[in-house]
Amino acid sequence: MLAIPILLVIVCVGLCRWATGRYESMLARATNEQAPTAHTGAEVARLFLAFEGIADVEIVEHGGTVTNYFDPKRRRLFLSRDVAQGTTMAAWTLALHEAAHAAQTGDALGDLKWRHTVIKMARYGPVFAAIAAGMLMFFLKFPPRFALMALLAVCIIFLLLNVGTLAVEFNANARLRRFLEKHLSSRASAQERLEGYLNRAATREVGDLLQSPRYFLFSAMPGSGSNRPVKQDAAVDKE
Repeated sequence: MLAIPILLVIVCVGLCRWATGRYESMLARATNEQAPTAHTGAEVARLFLAFEGIADVEIVEHGGTVTNYFDPKRRRLFLSRDVAQGTTMAAWTLALHEAAHAAQTGDALGDLKWRHTVIKMARYGPVFAAIAAGMLMFFLKFPPRFALMALLAVCIIFLLLNVGTLAVEFNANARLRRFLEKHLSSRASAQERLEGYLNRAATREVGDLLQSPRYFLFSAMPGSGSNRPVKQDAAVDKE
């Protein structure tokens, strides 16, 4: 009877570790590679937004635990200092991928908002579910076996929802294609490498399930870190 739950745990952990390792290996390689032009991450994101005719998105530096994301409600692109001011392929990858979400409107915007909800559930839900399971066992004398199985079921649901909404991330990358073809028209090899990095960045949040305690301690609990963004002065585009 325990074989199936154990197998499910192995599959879930393996999938999360695969996604995390895929993203981290991309960062390790892309961080050591200079971008094909002198634009910073924030600057190339502005170029993309201008290319798409998007004028209502504010780009700000953000030093919180959770950063490098686009907020569709406030129309803000939050970038860490390294990404906003960096001129590496890693900075471009994260800045462009998140900026591409700003181009998702209409039905795609609804999908993006649902994706954000799913990511939050994957990041914070497991810890809250574990706390609930512990309270059931302690206060209501709930059998530990059933409490743990319920916790596993909740985590699997979060993971399936996470994987099931990945199309939103790849759709964002697809919206970058025309811009990259124009901006890097004379740098085909750099464009190919960047598209490979973007593909890996799209699965970044799949591994968040295993990082749930970290997100809970450093961004969910009262007084845990600062999430207030610092506005970035408009940068001058570089040729």
